[in-house]
Amino acid sequence: MGTQPVIVDELSIGVESGEDPGVSWRTLTSADRTPTKALTTGVCEIAPGGELLYHRHAPLELYYFLEGTGVVTLGAVDRPVRAGSTVYIPGDTPHRIRNGGSVPLKLFYVFPVDSFAEVEYVMLDPAAA
Repeated sequence: MGTQPVIVDELSIGVESGEDPGVSWRTLTSADRTPTKALTTGVCEIAPGGELLYHRHAPLELYYFLEGTGVVTLGAVDRPVRAGSTVYIPGDTPHRIRNGGSVPLKLFYVFPVDSFAEVEYVMLDPAAA
């Protein structure tokens, strides 16, 4: 498993969502879904006014923004992002993403783990930032 090249078509993957307002994603590679290992990847879309809520998790994460503009909070610091921005988030760093623009904010994300199931989200109070 994970020793052969794999091609995944984003549009062939079902859309998922959770409790975050206006946030949906497609998990592209994850060992429990695809014959891959060592990296879990996906594409996340945040609607205008939507937000990926303040949280942390043990694995580091990388974002590459594909479309739109927004704000990423890293710890207590807000940073503007736009298409073409890359954000490296060390493990256990509190973070969130807000879309204050008028079009969807779309990003590609990567975790250095075999499966998305290994990423345990710890939701945080943004007032504690």
